[in-house]
Amino acid sequence: MQLQITTDYAIRMVGYLAQHREQLVTARTMANELGITYQYSMKVINQLKKGNLICSVQGCNGGYRLTEEADYVSFYDVICLMEGEIHLNRCMNGDRFCSRNDDEYCEIHKVLQQLQDELVEGLKSRRIVDVWIREKGNKQQSRSIEGFSQTG
Repeated sequence: MQLQITTDYAIRMVGYLAQHREQLVTARTMANELGITYQYSMKVINQLKKGNLICSVQGCNGGYRLTEEADYVSFYDVICLMEGEIHLNRCMNGDRFCSRNDDEYCEIHKVLQQLQDELVEGLKSRRIVDVWIREKGNKQQSRSIEGFSQTG
């Protein structure tokens, strides 16, 4: 199980916009800063706009910013937006398909269901904005410590 690169980029874009909340950011700037091609970044941006996580402001000083709803967006929300619901095994999909016709009593199903529930709960409990705001604070603290050690 691995997230698609598009989902990774979407998470990073939401985080980047959280760090730059006080300004509009162009798609090209965001793509350059995050190491994503411009065309690919536009694909991700369009999906984030459809999910109402970012919005665009038109004009010569336009760009992108987070929507207010994005303050509450979890890793789970972005993963579901980009990839759909998380299912560790086919028997956990809505149709509950089981090649053994045993999804009610299968011990493997019960273990995988518990692990899936824990994973989903963990992803739902972590907001993307919190991670990038904390990262920004750590970078600023690190810079001030470096500046202090150079002058002190």
